[in-house]
Amino acid sequence: MVRSGDMADRAAERAPYRWAALAAAVAVSVSPKALAQTPPPSPTPPPATTPNSATQGLPVLLEADQLIDDDANKTITAQGDVEIRYEGRTMRADTVVYNLNAGTVHATGDVEIVAEDGSTTYADEIETDDKLNIGVATEVRARLGGSGTLAARAVLRHGPGQSELRNVIYTSCPICEGGNRPPTWSLRARRAIQDRNAHTILYSGAVLDVAGVPILYLPFFGNPDPSVGRASGLLTPEIGRTSYLGAFFDQPYYWAISPYSDLTASLRLHQNVNPILGLEFRKRFFSGQFDIATTVTQEQLFDTDGHTFGEDRVRGGVFGKGLFRLTDYWQWGFGVERTYDDFYLRRYNLTGPGENRGPYIGTRTRLISQLYAIGQDDHSYSQISFVSFQGLRSTETSDLLPAILPAVDLEQVLYDPLVHGQARLQVNGVALTRNDNPATPTFEGNDGRLTGSVTWQKDWVVGPGVVVSPFAQARGDYYQIETSSGHYESVSRGLGLAGVQASWPFMRPGESFDLIVEPVVMAAYASQAAADPRIVNEDGLGFQLDDSDLFRPNGAPNYDLWEPGGRVSAGVRMTARANSGQSASLIFGRRWRDQVAPQFPESSNLHEQASNWVGAVQADLGHNLGVDARFILDDRNLNIDRLDLGVRASVGLFSGSARYFSINDTFSPGDPQHELDANVSVQLARGWRAQFGVVRDLDSDTNLRQEISAIYEDDCTFLEIAYTRSETQAGTIGPSEGVQIRVGLRSLGVIGGS
Repeated sequence: MVRSGDMADRAAERAPYRWAALAAAVAVSVSPKALAQTPPPSPTPPPATTPNSATQGLPVLLEADQLIDDDANKTITAQGDVEIRYEGRTMRADTVVYNLNAGTVHATGDVEIVAEDGSTTYADEIETDDKLNIGVATEVRARLGGSGTLAARAVLRHGPGQSELRNVIYTSCPICEGGNRPPTWSLRARRAIQDRNAHTILYSGAVLDVAGVPILYLPFFGNPDPSVGRASGLLTPEIGRTSYLGAFFDQPYYWAISPYSDLTASLRLHQNVNPILGLEFRKRFFSGQFDIATTVTQEQLFDTDGHTFGEDRVRGGVFGKGLFRLTDYWQWGFGVERTYDDFYLRRYNLTGPGENRGPYIGTRTRLISQLYAIGQDDHSYSQISFVSFQGLRSTETSDLLPAILPAVDLEQVLYDPLVHGQARLQVNGVALTRNDNPATPTFEGNDGRLTGSVTWQKDWVVGPGVVVSPFAQARGDYYQIETSSGHYESVSRGLGLAGVQASWPFMRPGESFDLIVEPVVMAAYASQAAADPRIVNEDGLGFQLDDSDLFRPNGAPNYDLWEPGGRVSAGVRMTARANSGQSASLIFGRRWRDQVAPQFPESSNLHEQASNWVGAVQADLGHNLGVDARFILDDRNLNIDRLDLGVRASVGLFSGSARYFSINDTFSPGDPQHELDANVSVQLARGWRAQFGVVRDLDSDTNLRQEISAIYEDDCTFLEIAYTRSETQAGTIGPSEGVQIRVGLRSLGVIGGS
């Protein structure tokens, strides 16, 4: 044995320039335990250098209990709690031998290597180069990206970033300390290639084990390294069967084009009908991003049993969205929702509608495509939108739905303009074009409206806490209406209203709960708006006065409808909060007017001088028990005109939720008037639960959808077996049923179908 300082001097003369820095650093980095056994180190010379040493990386740092310099064999041996750090990589071991001639590092005894990305490799014995890149290792165990564990009998390095693993096993499940219980699943293979550059692991002769039992043989299989978020390759397929498609197989392929864009292509093969091709392209820019997905096939129409009929032609659909920032104030975006025919999505069991793709959100029965720009700050809002609709109901004619070219909404809020109140300046305009004009359906119609308004409001607290809020509004509307082909007429109207709202909140503190009661009264008078048959109600369809509109000065929504004359709304708000965390709230009231407004339909709850009673209740009773309800009661007999009641609860092993809808048939004729949507879940054995869900039309005693499923879930596995049935009829597609099986293996993906 030699003294640490002498070893450092000699090693600096012989080591390659990278390890010369290591040798030079030894004298000052050996642990106190080693220093206590030797005299103080002698001064060390500067590290050896080469002409291009500045480009060769940082020095190697070494810590150990003991260092041995074998001058005869040209080796340096570090023993006892050895730690080597180099360019973000760290090696720990009981013993490390560095061969100066070969430039190799041989580590034994509880070897651990931590890479730059945080992934950790354990082994009994490892041999690396002088950059700590593994060359050969035995009994290897590695943590990949924090979500995967890999073990192998031996690892051989074939090239930069590529290693061969022998007798390998991989899982993303937690490993039991004692090893008595196998992981939920694991993938075994006789050979695997790990490519750290491509971030992939390719297996040969793989077997999927579940709870230690082999269930699936895979001659070849690959998956992305869990340390990478995205990598090109085949995604897990979807396999299933439906009554009209028959058995089907859908295989997607993911292409990571660049760090900022990717493409997913899929081909779905069906037993009864022709294949369908799907493409989804996503790209991110400095200012925003977009996502476009499309499907296409060539096929006839078909019915519930998969029997084809009609014309054989290309059919498809496209859904997409994008959002980009122009300035700190402005951003622009688009949304695309289009299908070839009304029931294309239902026939092929495709998703797409209902996502937020802009200011206007479509549904499964009405698709919306839009191009828009939005500007917003603390005091103003601006929006311009071009919108197109596609109706998917068999009873709805898309030609009657307008194209909005465009809709404009500008709003500016001014503070302290008059006696310290708040003023709101608004400009709203819309231009509509359609193939069928609802006012004169014999020709196409092009109509437009421009509205400007000023609204003022001020809040005062007077007397014993009464909140008084006077308000006023002045508004002008200008319509340009096509009354016959090529002939336009202008209609203008000036509107105004003024009124006041007053509320008086009372609070009663209590030992167990606090109660707040707030009576509210709103009174207003508005100018008359002469009924003009040329003004068609376009933007107030489907409106019904409820608790959210009770104290609005103009009960009519948007712009085409106007509530004339005097009106008074009266009601009460109540809130109770318990010290233990429970709470409940209530709003209840109604509206009176001095005249009947015939322009309001019966379903609006404004067609008579007095509205029906409206209200809402919400209660959080703790212990996962809650109730919420919104309702409208007939003012004559208090019968329920509309009810939306929801309940959620969780007790022991059981949890569930239910929502009941009841509406008057005047509001939505032809649709279900009484509907129940319920879900129940029960925890079974460890990790297992059963669920039941149903959506039932109580008028016709039919289940719009029902589902029974058994689910297993743990830290690394998801399994669902579900039976579904629908009794609805959509075009030629009628009642159907199916079995859905989905298996999700963390870091390997999800396999499933329906």
